[in-house]
Formats: sequence, structure tokens, C-alpha cells
Amino acid sequence: MYFPAIASAAVLISSTLAGPLTIRDQDPQQRICKNLNVQEGGCIRYVKGFDVTGVVTEVDLTFPQIKEACDCIQACLDRPTTCAAYVWKFSTAASVQSGHRTCTLYSQFNLPTDVAIEINTNSTLNKNINAAELLALGNNPQPGAPVPQCFKDFPTNTIPDNECRSGEVWQLANGNTLC
Repeated sequence: MYFPAIASAAVLISSTLAGPLTIRDQDPQQRICKNLNVQEGGCIRYVKGFDVTGVVTEVDLTFPQIKEACDCIQACLDRPTTCAAYVWKFSTAASVQSGHRTCTLYSQFNLPTDVAIEINTNSTLNKNINAAELLALGNNPQPGAPVPQCFKDFPTNTIPDNECRSGEVWQLANGNTLC
């Protein structure tokens, strides 16, 4: 009498718990860069056509060091203590003219519209923030904003670039990496 109830509950619970696992396997977002040494056999946490990165720290890399989006993500993976986000896009007039996207690595993501950060660039507590570059580029304070779209024709920004890739790289406490 109790066995059917227990068996039904076990099936219901196991189906409920297995649901989220099967959803990730059937996610419509294609895995990219399957050759990278990351959990889940490639990156699925990325955005096409938009730049989800932030500005606290910035490392700019160009062709021929970076030839494709996977090179950009690998460059972020190579900097596990300072890189948490990447964008592979046309970011300068020179990159548009050459036909090669640039790779920019950041330590944070895009801030929401109603959030702003101002860094005391003279503080001795700062580490790896490129204070001079922050000030030179007018990125302090850093106001939040909607996630900007990528374009193929910088600086006029009229032709959307759907091949632009940006996303997160998370270094997990267990030593694994997600992207």
C-alpha cells in the first residue's frame, strides 16, 4: 500500500530534479570554442551582437595575436585573476579598416543603468585597475547604461555586427571555469 505512493513520489522528485539538467543540454545557445579547457565543453554564456563588458580594468589585444572570438576568450582564460569578461568586436576605426576585430578584456560586466562607480585612483588599495587609462579615457566615474550594440562601421555605428561576441568567464572556487 505504501510502496506505490513512495515509488510515485520518487519518480516525481527525480523527474523534477533532472529537468534543469536536460534543459542545459537542449539549450538553443550553440556552444562555441569547444576546444577551450572549460567546464561543459565550450562556452555557452555569451551574447551575439552586443558588448556586455564593463570598464574597471581594460586590456586591449589586436590581430594577429587575436584572430577569432575563441582567441579572445582564451586570452581571458590566460588571465584568471584579472579577467572576468571579454568582447571581440570592431572597436576602432583601424580595426574596421583592417577587417580584424579587436579583443578587449575586462574585470567586470556592464553596470545597470541606475548604478555608477567612482574609483579613488589615488588609493594605495587599488590593484590592477590601470588608473591612468581610466582617467585618460574618461571612464571614471563609470555610469551604468543599457548594454551597447556592436557595429561593423565604428565610429559611425550604423551597421550592426552580429558576429561580435562578448561574455563572462567565471573562475570557480573548485578550480573549474565556466564561460
